[in-house]
Amino acid sequence: MRSAPMRALAATLQRYARAHANVLVTGETGAGKDLVVRLLHDLSGRRREPFVVVDCPVLAPALIEAELFGQELGAFTDATVARPGRFELAGEGTLYLDRVDELPVEAQGKLLRLVEQKQVERLGSSASIPIRARIVASASSDMERAVREGRFRTDLFHRLRVLPLHVPALRERTGDLPALVRRLLAELGGSTRALPKVTEAAMAALLVYDWPGNVRELRHVLERAVLGGAATIDVADLPAELVSPERTATGIAAVRPTLDALERQYIEFILRETKGNQSRAASVLGISRKSLWEKRKRYERRVTNDE
Repeated sequence: MRSAPMRALAATLQRYARAHANVLVTGETGAGKDLVVRLLHDLSGRRREPFVVVDCPVLAPALIEAELFGQELGAFTDATVARPGRFELAGEGTLYLDRVDELPVEAQGKLLRLVEQKQVERLGSSASIPIRARIVASASSDMERAVREGRFRTDLFHRLRVLPLHVPALRERTGDLPALVRRLLAELGGSTRALPKVTEAAMAALLVYDWPGNVRELRHVLERAVLGGAATIDVADLPAELVSPERTATGIAAVRPTLDALERQYIEFILRETKGNQSRAASVLGISRKSLWEKRKRYERRVTNDE
């Protein structure tokens, strides 16, 4: 089951994989930008070529040029050997500038010249080396704000953003959450143990949470939940902030939901996702069609009695 935002993202990835222009991937922290960039490389004709990552925020300011462009012996005091920069190492593959919006402004000008000229000069050399790698960069969702505030060069922004790609936040694609939970649990458990069952109430709690930390936060939540090795993950195994009080997208606290309310929300969610197909919904829920019918009838009676 894949949500509409992720179907659109997958279609865009297929198109971009056939192109050679620079790509700028934006999205919130933890949304999965690194995974999307890697997938873009693996889908492209460059898949057998190097995939070189530059973690921009951790580059020491004094060494940025040497790391990116390379150096010749004696280019500066500590240059005791000649070595290629990251752009050279990428060859005809993909050069990934992770969190490029955190690159110092003074380094942005040098990167701009490289992007424009498609060639690089090692420090201490005047020889030009052609750049054949595809440049893919990632940045936070407020990249345009960084440009407006002068923290990122407008000209570099537009040259990196020839093909824009936005990774939706987890709260914008909750239809993927049940499948994503199963995949993450499989990764956490490896091949040595059976997947723990997530109760309907626990899954409903995961669905109504707004996930400010996105997929990364979900992974950490599940990692803590499976620490004890239990065969079932229930609401009690989840962090308190997921169920007390219930969060909303606006950040306004609501009344703490009951377990029955969470279960009902989950069932309603699955029925919407399966377009009312009760057989498919029961299969996703891991219960029989008869059990699903009985649960729906029970909740209908409670709503009528409450009224």
